[in-house]
Amino acid sequence: MITSVLTGIATLALVVLLPRAVGTSWATVGGILGRISLTGIAALTVVWIAGLWAHSFVLAASLPGLSKRRGLTLSLTGSAVANVLPLGGAAGTGLNFAMTRRWGFTSAAFGGFLAITTLINVVAKLGVVAVALALTPLAHSAAALPIGRTGLLLLPVLAALAGVVWFLAGAEAAATTGRALDRLIGVFRRRSALATSLPELRSSILRVCRRGWRPMTLGMIAYLVLQLALLWLCFHLLGVSLPVPVLITGLAVERLLTLITITPGGAGVVEVGTTAALVALGGDPAAVAAGIVLFRGFTYLLEIPVGGVTLGIWLLRDRRRTGGRGRTAVAA
Repeated sequence: MITSVLTGIATLALVVLLPRAVGTSWATVGGILGRISLTGIAALTVVWIAGLWAHSFVLAASLPGLSKRRGLTLSLTGSAVANVLPLGGAAGTGLNFAMTRRWGFTSAAFGGFLAITTLINVVAKLGVVAVALALTPLAHSAAALPIGRTGLLLLPVLAALAGVVWFLAGAEAAATTGRALDRLIGVFRRRSALATSLPELRSSILRVCRRGWRPMTLGMIAYLVLQLALLWLCFHLLGVSLPVPVLITGLAVERLLTLITITPGGAGVVEVGTTAALVALGGDPAAVAAGIVLFRGFTYLLEIPVGGVTLGIWLLRDRRRTGGRGRTAVAA
């Protein structure tokens, strides 16, 4: 309870202080946001939904037997929970696990799904950063500065990615990892069989990736392109013009900052950091703040009510399907 209160206060403070952090005011930012029309809101909604639909291809390919509609349901409900709770990513994962079990998937299948989607998301974030750095003109190093300032975030991410690559490199590497974890877990409990289960998990992950790498890759690329299109459209509808390389840099910083889970969904941290990065690249403080607030209104805030409604509908249907009684999931 105390953690939730402190996190809420920190998030609110960061959001309230956002304009002041870049040298403007909410009155000025609000005036710019007032320029957007209902037609503009509708256009943004279409692009936002298209991005979620593209991402559902990634989720469906990562868990064989999962439909794109259910993949979209997992995405929305998991994000809704993650965006309102401190360290909500774990709670969102727990919810998604319960949902997939209701749909008949095994724990092992969900474990592989979680590993694959996490790996794809990390690689996608690093890919956006790489593209942003590649588009940085050599004569103007300022464009790389915002990414450099958030570069410390890459160290643990790269370390984890290297560990995953090593784990997937061979069955012996997976078994070695399992034995090491078994010894560590053995300090706290008597029995663990990760030396056997991790090689099996590795084989399952590789099997799914070999079969579904095309929709995974194309779906994630489409999702990132649509995220960039959403960011561009937010500024365009507000009458703000920013070069595409600058927007890509802003998206790269935003993707990196979402790794920070101090606040739910990185709220406050992402807005302040991304706005500061774009202002450092020459953007007008008030215009940039307005554009980022609008962008995050779709990629963060809107996911809460939409995901909440989606979860409510799912719970209602599940209750009707099971007649109000729980049931045990069967193997997929």
